[in-house]
Parts: sequence; C-alpha cells; structure tokens
Amino acid sequence: MKYIGLDVHKDNTVACAISAGGKAVMSAEVRTNDVGLGELHVRMNGSEYVVMMESSTYSYAAYRFFERLGIETHVVHARSLKMMTDSDKKTDRSDAEWIGRCLRLWKNGEIELSMSYIPTDVEAELKDLCRYKEELSNKLGDEVRRIRSHMHRNCQELPSQFQNLTTRKSREFISTTYSNDYTLLQRVSGYAALLKESEQVAKEIERRGTNDRNVELLESIPGIGRQTAVQLMSMIVDISRFETAEKLCAYFGMAPRVRDSGGKENHGRMTKSGDPMMRSIMERVTQSHIRYCDSTITAYFQRKRKEMGTKKALTSASRKMLAMIHAVLRRGTPFAA
Repeated sequence: MKYIGLDVHKDNTVACAISAGGKAVMSAEVRTNDVGLGELHVRMNGSEYVVMMESSTYSYAAYRFFERLGIETHVVHARSLKMMTDSDKKTDRSDAEWIGRCLRLWKNGEIELSMSYIPTDVEAELKDLCRYKEELSNKLGDEVRRIRSHMHRNCQELPSQFQNLTTRKSREFISTTYSNDYTLLQRVSGYAALLKESEQVAKEIERRGTNDRNVELLESIPGIGRQTAVQLMSMIVDISRFETAEKLCAYFGMAPRVRDSGGKENHGRMTKSGDPMMRSIMERVTQSHIRYCDSTITAYFQRKRKEMGTKKALTSASRKMLAMIHAVLRRGTPFAA
C-alpha cells in the first residue's frame, strides 16, 4: 500500500508517495488536469494506493479524477494540518510529503484528522444555486439602502404606503414623482431587474424540493419555508453524516470553543469555522420562529435576551434551532411544539 499526498494548485500539483514503512518512495510535479494526474496513476504501476489532499478550491479537479478511477481519495481540513502551514520550511514538496505521512498515520489509526465532505456534482450545483440566491438577496438589500440614501440626500419624500420597494406600486410612484432624477430611475430599474432574477432563482430552488421528504420535514418547523428548507438541505446533504446535534453544530461553526486546563473547563465564543451562509440562514430562521411560534426555543431566547442581550441570545437560540433540525431529520417525524 502506498500513501500519496497531493499539494494541489491551480496549474500544477506536487505529489509524494509514502510506503507502508514510512519512507518517501516517489515525488513528482504534474499539471492539474486529467493528463497530468493520469501520469501519476501510471507511475504507480498498478500498485494499490490511497490519496489525500488539503481542502481548497483547486482540490475538486484532483478529487474527481481519482474518484472516477475508483481510488480511495480523501480531502482533509486545512486546520488538521496546521503544523504544516506554521512550518518555517515550507515548500510544495515538503507539504505533499507531510500530507502523505499524515495519511499513512491516519489510515493506521495513529492520529485523528478532520475530513471534508465532497459533494456530488448534483449536490454541488444545488449548493451553488442556493449560494447565488443569498448573493442576490444581499445585493437587493444593498440597493435598497443606496436608493433610500440617494432620496434622503436629495430631500425626496417617500410616503408610508410606498416604503416597500419590492412592490410595483412603490417603484412606479418613485418613477412618476421623480422622473427628472436619472440616477434614481436607473437605480430603481436595476433593483427591479435584480428582484425579478431573485424571484426566478427562488422558484427554481423551491422546485428542487418537490417530493423531498427531508424538505417536507423541515417545512413543518415554524419559520422554515420551502426555499429555506432546500437551502438548509443543500448544506446538510445527508443528516446521517452527523451522529449527534453537537457534531452538526460544530460542523457549521455554531459550537462554543472549549478550553480545559488545570481542571477548569471554559466555554468561549462560537467557533464560526463552518459555512457562513448556514449561520446567516439559521439566524433568519430563528428570528422568524421566535416571532410566530411559542416553543421552548422562543422561551429560551426570551430568557437569554435579558441575560446577554438580543444579538448573543439570537446566536445561542440559533444553535438550539439547529439542534432541533437535527432531531426532526434524524427521527423522521414532523416538528411538534
């Protein structure tokens, strides 16, 4: 058995093979494409081997290549290899060798490593679609602030019944009343185009959730609609990956840092090491849930708000909400207040 560590970059990849006895037996630099990675496979000359690389944007191409060949392939979280990144002597070859050695130790059960989950092409496409929807939502919010700021600077009034710019009548009021303000009209027109695109993307996301049992389960929780349920599942993918609610919360950076020293255990702030899109969605979901549902989470939020303030209480309640989502999906039964 050979253990191959890959240091993958945009254009080139450095590989180092470690033998079962722990010796570096091969080192090579190839192009990060099917031809270059194929050269590595040929050099193994039929030997059994396993591959590991550090998680990055460019690791997908290498992962997909070896996966298609049926080779056992792993992508390790960068934080598991922190010793490598902190080293004073850091080269592509030394990085690849270190990854290979860590792979050998991990496969032999001598160390623990945190592995990244690499989604399938379909799962990745859905997640990208949901992320694009979040980007559009942020752009819409930014554009509303710019429009309001522009109107405020130019002493342009907006009656209370036309405050909601998502409605056509509000945009028509602005276009009719301030028809001489070219910049304002362009901003409103751009906002309308963004809004239309966002609505189309939202419909496509909702369509993806049709006949999905997990989406239906999440929809049973007050505060979660079809679109949000699909977005959540695009990041969770498979709830069986997370045995406990604590592991799910930790994966998305919604677990507190723990320091245990001298017999004292201290809990700090949330790690925020996971996908920020998940934390943003969870805060929105929790706010909506608190507003419309009288549940244990609502009671928890009201109690904690008096102790630590609204913002921290919402973060803490969001973690409780994610634990509830874990319970609903693992049990396979709808939410019950």
